[in-house]
Amino acid sequence: MADQNDFMTDSIGGAASSSAKPGVLMGIQYVKAVTFQVIGAPTVYALAQERPQIAIMVDVRANQIGENMPNFEVELVMHCQGQMAPGPNGEEPVRLFETKMTYAGIFTLNHSTAETFEPLLLIEAPRLLFPGARNLLVTLSREAGFLPIVVQQIDFAELWRNRRAQG
Repeated sequence: MADQNDFMTDSIGGAASSSAKPGVLMGIQYVKAVTFQVIGAPTVYALAQERPQIAIMVDVRANQIGENMPNFEVELVMHCQGQMAPGPNGEEPVRLFETKMTYAGIFTLNHSTAETFEPLLLIEAPRLLFPGARNLLVTLSREAGFLPIVVQQIDFAELWRNRRAQG
């Protein structure tokens, strides 16, 4: 992350100039809401012999905290389903679990302009939140009795571009 007081020094003349780069600083991060449901327990455990496959939907929301303040709450909303692989004869995959969670953080924008406002809040902030949210999801599924799941990195820039293209 960029330091709030970035200065560049001209090595020839010794003059210092301020480089006010747009940036986002993360304060705290927290679990705002979470539900985890094992579908068909306890009989589902007899079926779940391999690592679950994950289907995931992600949304990002940002809300300003206080009028004319640089602080925002950014929410990373994840809806996940763990399921078995489809059967060899084309059987539907068996759902093992479903989770809905909102993982959030408080962020402060520094030197933000109209062009950097959205990318900082909807790309950079969720990128900082994602490791904690992924860890929570992996822990919940493991504690529910399933083999560890693998959640790939999410391209928040692509998610933001697709959202803007839709409307």
